[in-house]
Amino acid sequence: MRKRFMKLSVLLLVTVFCVTGFSSKEEMKNSSSIFTTDVIGASSYVPFDFEVNMNPQQNIPFVGKSYLGFCEDLGFSESSGNYKAVNRLGYLGKYQFGWTTLNWVGIYNKRKFLNSPLLQEKAFEALISKNKWVLKDHINEYKGQIIDGIKVTESGLIAAAHLGGAGNVMKFLDTDGEEVFKDANNVPITKYMQTFAAYDVSSILPDNNAKATL
Repeated sequence: MRKRFMKLSVLLLVTVFCVTGFSSKEEMKNSSSIFTTDVIGASSYVPFDFEVNMNPQQNIPFVGKSYLGFCEDLGFSESSGNYKAVNRLGYLGKYQFGWTTLNWVGIYNKRKFLNSPLLQEKAFEALISKNKWVLKDHINEYKGQIIDGIKVTESGLIAAAHLGGAGNVMKFLDTDGEEVFKDANNVPITKYMQTFAAYDVSSILPDNNAKATL
């Protein structure tokens, strides 16, 4: 009787073990992989909500009408501040330089230019120096005047020259606002004259020989 009871007990334990073991395997097979602990390979980075929804403008420091403010605001207008930007017409970097303009400031390697934020800032500084040199007489003559409803400022003229070239800025001033150049996106230089007016760019001196060097 005792031996029979022991046999029945062992048989019952084996049955319970088989049933529960099979159930666990089925549950694991049907469960989501996110609950497994032995994940093979590197973990993926999952950003927080505030990182996903971040407004790019929140990254721009408030620097007002300083030279740095001029750089940040014009760079944001050109490319949202993206040093790697290349548009459909082949303009490059944060400030959207054309190939001819890059050569003018002494840069002949596009890859090096795109991969160096510092070189791009140096190129922008050199371009301002050159445009100031070309426009120096017009800046002195027209600064503070109202032309076609727009108050002429040094920074506004420099920004307009960045968009359409110093020659087209001079044409606008010399024709009393009758000749208004527009770029390939139909943006007039007058828009840049207004948007970027009254910034302090006095720290950059006129220099016809300015080059972008690191």
